[in-house]
Amino acid sequence: MAAIQRHRCLTLVALLGAVAVGIPAFASESREILDRRKALDDGPRRWSDREQHIKLTIVASRGGERRREIVVYERRLDADERQTVIFFDEPAEVRGTGFLSLSQPGKPAEQWLYLPALKRVRQITAQTRTQSFVGTDLSYQDLDMMQEMPSWTEEDAASELIREDVVDGVATHVIGLTPRREDIGYERIVLWLGTDDLVMRRLELFDDGADPIKRIDQSEITLLGKIPVAHRVEIERPQRGSHTVMEVSAVSFDQNFEDDLFSQRALERGER
Repeated sequence: MAAIQRHRCLTLVALLGAVAVGIPAFASESREILDRRKALDDGPRRWSDREQHIKLTIVASRGGERRREIVVYERRLDADERQTVIFFDEPAEVRGTGFLSLSQPGKPAEQWLYLPALKRVRQITAQTRTQSFVGTDLSYQDLDMMQEMPSWTEEDAASELIREDVVDGVATHVIGLTPRREDIGYERIVLWLGTDDLVMRRLELFDDGADPIKRIDQSEITLLGKIPVAHRVEIERPQRGSHTVMEVSAVSFDQNFEDDLFSQRALERGER
């Protein structure tokens, strides 16, 4: 009985301590989980650059399918800066299309798209960030947000531990995020992180409604060394009835990419 009372006292002290400094208890717990994930990504799971070969299947609400094959090159720099370039290989009508993103924490990424038919690079503006990324269920804004999200602080988005849940047989923490920056573009975000590995299993994106406007699921996760790799990503827009499937066929890390790869000149060149 004494041990139970002592435990209750300690729990009460922890709650009062959180309130005393102006941090809700569930927010404090969620931030601790998110900080542990970032420590893993910055420590034992850190990589400096990554190459992925991805097959895209885009399924329209009426059932028609389009297929794409892309190569994605990414580089992580100091202070959570990221550089990404994507080249489209297949089919022939999109071959040579390129996308470049230069991301810095706390503000929208600078993004450019190269369309070989027009033979010019155009910048993605604030007005076009919410448009579909070459016909997929992701927007240019989504690509930026998903890259930056692991480095968010409470100043970027207030967090709260909602509950524990199971996704595809994996125990997860469910964390709600309320963005505090307008450029993030969503009213509310819900994130499912594996309790053991803190790898994202699901992400739901909301506007001002009760139902998500997008749902992103990651599965078929394996380790390459100490780095977890999701080999399948499904993006669904429930209200529209469309979805996109991304299948990673090959991935490699730390190849020391040249600086010129992440440039508008590389977009025009159309390949690494």
